[in-house]
Amino acid sequence: MLPSTTFQSGVYDAKDMAEIHSAVEAVCEELGIERADFAGRERVASHVMRSWAMGQRTPLGLVHAGLDGAA
Repeated sequence: MLPSTTFQSGVYDAKDMAEIHSAVEAVCEELGIERADFAGRERVASHVMRSWAMGQRTPLGLVHAGLDGAA
């Protein structure tokens, strides 16, 4: 998976955000993190986004990073 051209400036395009969002939702669903659990969802999202920033952008890699963040 190639990075978007806007990633270098810290801006994510719609495809990037969809992939990040999908990984966060998958992790939260797997772990039973409710939508109202803002702290839990933020923790998962920050790990997913860190993985993305480090270039680990496969769906499995993003989910794995989210699961690590939830622990």
